[in-house]
Amino acid sequence: MQITDRHIDDFKSDRKGITPPLPMVLRLVPILFYGSIAIAVILSSLFFLQFRLAIQKRDGHKAQASALNAERDESKTQRTALEAQIKRATDIQNWVESSRPLQPLVVEIARSMAQKSSIADLQLERMPDDPSQIRLGIKIGTDSTKQLDLTMEKIALLDYRAFSPTREFGRGELDYKAILVRRSSKQAAEEQPPTAP
Repeated sequence: MQITDRHIDDFKSDRKGITPPLPMVLRLVPILFYGSIAIAVILSSLFFLQFRLAIQKRDGHKAQASALNAERDESKTQRTALEAQIKRATDIQNWVESSRPLQPLVVEIARSMAQKSSIADLQLERMPDDPSQIRLGIKIGTDSTKQLDLTMEKIALLDYRAFSPTREFGRGELDYKAILVRRSSKQAAEEQPPTAP
């Protein structure tokens, strides 16, 4: 038997101790490397999970804030409407309270009308500088001027005196304008004649 010529390389070194084996501590380096990669993957996945949760929470807070802002704006509009109603009601109340002294005057003027007479227009306006003075403007549908005398007598019973009167009579309508001044109770007491005992 004949052996063919082959060239065989021998990689084994006959010398011993050329490359000593790694110490035990350095064998942990690859384990730590792969472990750190695994921990990095786990931590990054946790980071992205927390990031998504934070985005969802942020969106939820934004939606809640916008809902609260809309509710606040609606409350503001309701409050503005309510304040406007309160102001209107206060103005009406003030108007009613300020017209209370004029009510007896209007009632007496209405009661003084005869059967064939009627009030076409009645204007009572308080003077801004002196509320005790009232500007009277009345249009009476009547055939004679006696109706005006009767009305002025009723007004005089309420302690009002007429100043600067003007009257126009024509076509069955009497137009009368004057400034009514209320006499104080002291003046009224002085003008009354003393009563006999």
